[in-house]
Amino acid sequence: MYFHERCDGDGHGGYARGRVFGALLCVCVLMLITPAASVPAAVPAQGDPVDFDACTIFSPADAAQVLGVAVRPITSVGGCSYEAAKETSSGWRRNTAVNVYKYKSAADETSAWGDQKILHHFEPGRKNLTVVSGIGSEAYLQVVPDRNAFEATIWVHKNLSHFRLVALSEQSPSADVMKAIAQKIAAKLP
Repeated sequence: MYFHERCDGDGHGGYARGRVFGALLCVCVLMLITPAASVPAAVPAQGDPVDFDACTIFSPADAAQVLGVAVRPITSVGGCSYEAAKETSSGWRRNTAVNVYKYKSAADETSAWGDQKILHHFEPGRKNLTVVSGIGSEAYLQVVPDRNAFEATIWVHKNLSHFRLVALSEQSPSADVMKAIAQKIAAKLP
């Protein structure tokens, strides 16, 4: 008895593998010859966020308030991002951004928000995390020191959307300013 016969028990391992390979080959060929027009184009899956330009609700003036310095837009990244117009110390530029996630239904938003809460460990009492009241239906502020920088992030949940306002600076961003700007942004979202 050969090794492969002992492993699959019936001695027909090559035949079964050949059938599986043949079936996979047929599926691949069918996928290649199926006209592309039969595949729906650019239809968001249920539960995916809808497109939204975050810069419509987060202005350069808002960003300047968060960073405490004049800003310029950053166009090479997603969301709505700004950086300090001038270096504030040896090669350092403060930056801030807003990412907005809007959904068609409250159920989709609630599901996505639940995922964010698990992913980011939004648990009251956790180190560097503060529950923020009065902004949206639920909000959390986290300020984390990282070597010579600080990252402050406020996450806000509303009915059909949630957003993240983040600031990275060589000094701890003002929690009060972050909250005020987050409140202003939240007021503009459903």
